[in-house]
Formats: sequence, structure tokens, C-alpha cells
Amino acid sequence: MLEVCKRQWHIGITSFGGPIVQYAFNNLFVQKYHWLDDPTYQELFGIAQSLPGSASTKLIFIITLLRTSFLPALLSFIFWAGPGAIGMFILAVGIGQIGSSLPNPVYALLSGLNAAIVGVIFVAGLNVSARCITDKLSHLTIFLSGMFGIMYTSLWYYPVLMIAAGFITLVYDSPAWQRAVKQAAHDLAQQILGRKSSVDEVIVLEDFNTDYQDMPESSAQAGSTSYNDPSGLLKTDGLPKDDNKEIIIQTREGTSAVSFTAPYSDQPEEATPQQPEPDYPIKFGISVVVFFVISFVVIMVIRAVVKNLGVPYLVFSNMYLAGTIIFGGGPVVIPLLREYTVGQGWVSPRDFAIGLALIQAFPGPNFNFAIYLGALAYKNAGSSVVWGAIVSFIGIYAPGMMIAGGMFTFWHKLRKFSPIMSFLRGITAAATGLLWTAIYRIWDSGFLSSSNQTGESLGNEAWWYVVAATAFVLGYLYHFPTPLSIAVGGLMGIIRWAYDGAPA
Repeated sequence: MLEVCKRQWHIGITSFGGPIVQYAFNNLFVQKYHWLDDPTYQELFGIAQSLPGSASTKLIFIITLLRTSFLPALLSFIFWAGPGAIGMFILAVGIGQIGSSLPNPVYALLSGLNAAIVGVIFVAGLNVSARCITDKLSHLTIFLSGMFGIMYTSLWYYPVLMIAAGFITLVYDSPAWQRAVKQAAHDLAQQILGRKSSVDEVIVLEDFNTDYQDMPESSAQAGSTSYNDPSGLLKTDGLPKDDNKEIIIQTREGTSAVSFTAPYSDQPEEATPQQPEPDYPIKFGISVVVFFVISFVVIMVIRAVVKNLGVPYLVFSNMYLAGTIIFGGGPVVIPLLREYTVGQGWVSPRDFAIGLALIQAFPGPNFNFAIYLGALAYKNAGSSVVWGAIVSFIGIYAPGMMIAGGMFTFWHKLRKFSPIMSFLRGITAAATGLLWTAIYRIWDSGFLSSSNQTGESLGNEAWWYVVAATAFVLGYLYHFPTPLSIAVGGLMGIIRWAYDGAPA
């Protein structure tokens, strides 16, 4: 358990920026620690994205549950979220002591950090997208979710995008849909090209798990078609040592003999390593989920019925609500937290913008932004800053942790159903597309100055393009660590201030 805690602490202080962590976790848990294989990791990532709460936090929690037990998983959550949460609390205390304006070099530093973060997340977006693109549909899903996420922002919008992508992928992967598409394509080909071969032949060939895109078209007459299979995709174990394998296919138009040339091997296929399955009582998991539902209803009913509730309770209930309805984390949490704090008059737009610039440079998940906002809201209401941070920490993280922990107890049963895995594949692709939305949001409000403390587009100054491009090149080509790339961006912001003076 000590080794697990050591690794989680290392992750917690070295993983920067919520949108980057999928790539970082894959490198750590799959490539470096070999705790699980890549397909299992992608399944867990899909589960984390499909449940409410911080996706990165749920992911690290359930990965540790899969590998160890509940106590190490709880400690992994604390070590993962703790360093950034402490840092955001200290930042809130510091921001609460300053006046209405900051020195110009600070605004330049913050703008440089934001520009560098854009370049760093761009690198992560490329790497994550490359891993999630398994077919044309996932490619299209990433593109469309990113595009729609940029065009519109609302409380319900991002979860709806991800769930819709899951259902679309579910339908697309269904055998009935695949056969309908092939039938439609065949009918269209018959009308345009005058072909007379039956679509049954194509459907049967698919059952042999071959890539028949390059297969010569079968004759309209019953006969023989030859197909070379150098990749060895055809299953030939147990067949005679004969290079020519002939398979008889019955179609509506008669009998066709299709010959395949496939390599023969006496060696049995290597078995795929089995991943450990959780051994937790399903009843306990269901009880945890039921407890969460009851707690959510009680908290929301109290908020609606009791009049003149103080800011401390309202902050907690807002954070609990945010932790319940936010899916995917990163790109989604920022606009919602702004609505739940700045929109209520508890935090000033300037303090929100400063925190937004710095949360990207702090280790851990973006949900730690709630600790910063909660502490400031309590301070402005005349309450304890410490309690504001603690209450916000519990409120924002508790819903997702309870739901993920409860659902995990029967995940190993759910994963055996291909429709569920198709649904998760769509959600994963949509969540990946929202990384590009996060890039746009930071770019659109990342330039801070004494004259505009709420943020404006980094595109207003050519220098910030240079900073973002520098961070991208350092990370993508030279594999600089994320904190170092971001630090270079901050330094370039200071250089701009020293050369040109205060940001306009």
C-alpha cells in the first residue's frame, strides 16, 4: 500500500491541467506501471466520463480499486487531489488579501501561463485523439463534439453531447444497423452499376473477420474468387497444411466457392492477458448509490423549502449540485462554477479570472477550482476560509466518488455486454472532442490586464500566438515536462511586459 501511495503522490504533484491527465494516466498506469492493458484503460476512461464528477479523479480511484482495495483507492484520491487543493486554498487566502488591482507584471505572467496552457493541452489533445480514433465514426465524433462544444455553452449541453454520442455509437455498432447499411449500399450499387450479385455474400464474408476491402469483386455467376490474406486474419488453426482454403458460401443466387490463401501455423494463438476483476459485494455498491440519491434529494429539498439559508449552506449545496450534474470534468466545470459563484455575487469576476489562469498551472484536477471559489465565497460572506475550502472540497467530489465507487462493484459484469462498451466508446470520443473546446475557452478569455480583469482573447496580441506555439513545440517535439512548458510561457509573458510595458 505504501508503494501505491507513493505513486499517487507522484502523480498528484506532477500531473497538470485536467484535460491532460488522460494521456498522463495512460503513460503511467499502462506504459510504465503495467497495472492494466490499454483496452481496459479505455473502458475505465469511458466509465469515468459517463458518470458525473471529476473524470480524472474517478479514473484514478477505480484504477486503484481494480488493482488493490478500498483504503488504497481512497488514499490515491487524497494524494491525487490533495496537492492541488492545498495550493488553491493558499491562493484563495492570498487573493483575499490584495486590493482591487494587481501589478502589471502579474497580469503578464498570468496571460503567459494561459497561452502556454493552450499549447500544452493541444499536445494532449493530439495524443488522446490518436488513441481514441479507432474508426471513422470515432474520428467524426471527436470532430463534431469539439465543434458543437465551441459553438454553444450551457448547464445541460456537454452531458447531452456525450450521451448522444454514446447512443449514436451504440446504434452504429449494432448488427442490424451494419446489415442495413450493407443492404442499402448493395441496392444502390445494383441500381447504379447494374450489379446482380447478392449482398448475402458480403455479409457472410464479414463473419470470417477478414478485411475484404481489397477483395476482388465476386463474379455474378457462381464460381471461384481468390483472396490473399498475408496478415493472417483468417483463422486457419486445425486446417490441413494446405495454402489454399476453400469455403463454400450459399447465396440466394446459388453456390459460390471462395478460395483464400492464408499462412498456416502450428503455433496456438497467444492468449490475451486477463485483467484482474473486482471482488466487491454488489449489494454494497447499490447501497452506496442509493445513499447518494437520498442525500442529493435531501440537500436540494432543504435548499428549496427553507427560507433565508446562509451563504455557507448555499455554497455547499451549489458545489454538491455541480458535482452531481457535471460529466467529464475539465471543459465542463469552469463555466458552471462561474455561474454558481460569480453569478450569485459571492466571487468577483476578477478573482475568478485569476483563479482560472492559475488552476491550469496547478497539479491535480480542475475540480480543485471549487476549493478556491468556496474559500473566497466564505470569506466574502464573513465566514471561515478554512471551512469554505473543506465544505467545497467535500461538496464537489463526494457525488462522483460515491457513484463511481458504487457502480464499480458491478462494472466487471456490465463490461461483458457489447452494447454497453459501444456506448462507452462513443462517450469517450465525445469527451476527447471536448478537449478542443477547453482550448478554445482558455484562448478566448486568457489575456488579463489592468484594464480588463475578466479576460479577453489571447488572439488580440500576436505575442501570445508565439507563446502558445512555443509551448506546443517544446511538448510535442522535444517532450518537455508539462510544468516546464507552462513555466516557459509565464517567463515569456514577463519578457513581453519588460519589453512593451503594461498589457494594453
